Amino acid sequence: MKAFLTGGKQKSILLIMAICVLAVFPYVKTGYIVRFMTTLFMYAALSQIWNILGGFAGYISLGLVGFVGIGAYGTGIIMAVGLNMYVAILLSGLIAALVAMIVGMPILRLRAGYYSIATYAVSFILWQLSNNLIWLTGGGMGFRFKIANAGIDRINAYYYLNMLGIVIIISILCMIISKSSLGYGLMAIKEDEDAANVLGINTTVFKVVAFTISGFFAAIVGGIYGNWLTFIDPASAFDSNLSVMVIIMAMVGAVGTVAGPLLGAVLISIISEVLWNNFLFVHQMFLGVILILIVIFLPKGIMDIFMHREEKLSPRSLARILGENISKFRV
Repeated sequence: MKAFLTGGKQKSILLIMAICVLAVFPYVKTGYIVRFMTTLFMYAALSQIWNILGGFAGYISLGLVGFVGIGAYGTGIIMAVGLNMYVAILLSGLIAALVAMIVGMPILRLRAGYYSIATYAVSFILWQLSNNLIWLTGGGMGFRFKIANAGIDRINAYYYLNMLGIVIIISILCMIISKSSLGYGLMAIKEDEDAANVLGINTTVFKVVAFTISGFFAAIVGGIYGNWLTFIDPASAFDSNLSVMVIIMAMVGAVGTVAGPLLGAVLISIISEVLWNNFLFVHQMFLGVILILIVIFLPKGIMDIFMHREEKLSPRSLARILGENISKFRV
């Protein structure tokens, strides 16, 4: 039996068991912990979404929150005319994908910092549009969603399961992308974009496809998030801090991997919550110090430790891995 349940099969069974435990969790626990887990799943999903272009291709986007905002506002507006929530979320995702495709064609011809600045500018423009189109979005007064006629625990469980579901879907998608021609093309772009062009890879098309996929799923998450909050305004829907936090989570875990952004989201969410509860006035400073230490000692992300599969992760081997990473910073 042990020989049968080895390798990938063993991992798959453990993963399915973990998903089943998470699925029943909101019916065992209620209140604060369920809401915290829902937020954690949202960050995990967005980190994974950002990883499609930012991790696999190395194009650092600062504007992911722009598509989250499109999803939140788009879902609310479409639901206001009487359509089902899931239909509204899907339509808002398609709108965001169209915007990503149109915007992506010019800005994805830019390189490095110029691209990052352009994505931030796009999210800022969307923020200003939502702030000024008062007749459509409510402007600075915000937009209210229809409140579900159910108990608070049932509502929390409902959105918890929705966020968990989207994390699973996006993670499976990233796993497929990483093994597909799209994934290999994006990785080639990250290694050397000019060489990829010479080899016949249409790098602009690959980047636009990845950007469009990211925009679609970011809007899906935004639609669920908006319904969960029941109220959004420009400042919350297009909060640039969300984009920065998502990038940090992906980098802490390990960009360009499937498990890395998930691990980073879990660790940073837990650390941030503990620091917030115990060190209210200095939690941002403590969080910053922790992130700096991780970047210095593990620049490839925490997943770099687990990638040394040939070694037993003893204190000695862990010290060697950390020593190799920190030695790169010596002059």
